[in-house]
Amino acid sequence: MQGGLEAWRIWDLPLAGYGVDQSDDPKTLLKLEDRSFQVDTTQSRIEWIGRNTNSSHFGAVRIAAGEIIVKDGSIIGNFDIDMDAITTKDLEGNELEPVLLAHLKSDDFFLTKLFPMAKFKIINSKPIEKPFLTSQNYEINGILQLRGVSAKQDFMATVTRTDEGALSLEAHFDIDRTKWNIVYGSTRFFEHLGKHLVFDLIGIQVRIIAF
Repeated sequence: MQGGLEAWRIWDLPLAGYGVDQSDDPKTLLKLEDRSFQVDTTQSRIEWIGRNTNSSHFGAVRIAAGEIIVKDGSIIGNFDIDMDAITTKDLEGNELEPVLLAHLKSDDFFLTKLFPMAKFKIINSKPIEKPFLTSQNYEINGILQLRGVSAKQDFMATVTRTDEGALSLEAHFDIDRTKWNIVYGSTRFFEHLGKHLVFDLIGIQVRIIAF
């Protein structure tokens, strides 16, 4: 019949078989039920990359704890980020590794002696009109507290459910470190930097798994 099963139903013609009143879920769009999730800190991670004119460094920071709550399609949540556990992958095992880590933990960057823990709070979010599972499907609005400074940070994320039933959130975006008073090597604040020049944007890749 032209129009298939839906047209058959519109004409109120008889149906026989199992589950005739339900159509198959094509599993292309995200569907979330209302509930809370606890972040799995062993599977979740935040990776970073910093750049200057001649090179780049990259590494990770640990998510110490976190909770995500889904309510009426909106996602909110809180995350604790252990900045004192920052790592650098590209210099792993190199004699310069402890030098860079000490610099990142110093007053020039994250000042972990006074502010060992960063916090990110999702204050609001909403799915896009058609939240396909394989593309960015959620707009996240949040507040990042870093070095004792709180500033707004928004980004797009891909939210899905894993085969084990966990909530998965993945995002790739840049943060402007100067919003948190990290101004080392920035030509917006200093002149004649030479080899100490460091780009303002830090690349962030987030993967959160929560059960």
